[in-house]
Amino acid sequence: MMEPEKNYISGLPQTSVGLMNSEEGRETMRRKPVGLTITVEKIDRILADVQAQIEHLRRERTNLGLVRGQLASVEATWRGE
Repeated sequence: MMEPEKNYISGLPQTSVGLMNSEEGRETMRRKPVGLTITVEKIDRILADVQAQIEHLRRERTNLGLVRGQLASVEATWRGE
C-alpha cells in the first residue's frame, strides 16, 4: 500500500516539486489537478439506485391506494351502506 505524501491535504490542489520556465522566462510552479472524488460510474450507479427506489415507491403508492379502497369498502359495509 502506498503511503500518502506528508504534505497532502485532502481537497486542496497539490504542487509538484518540479518547476518549469514560462515563455517570459519566469519560473512557474506546475500544479497537479485535484482528483475527482466521484466517478461517472458511481454517479450512474447512484442514479440507477434512485430510479429503482422511485419505482418501488410508485408501486407502494399504488398498493396503498388499493388497500385504502378496500378499507373504505369494508367500513361502508360495517356501517350498512
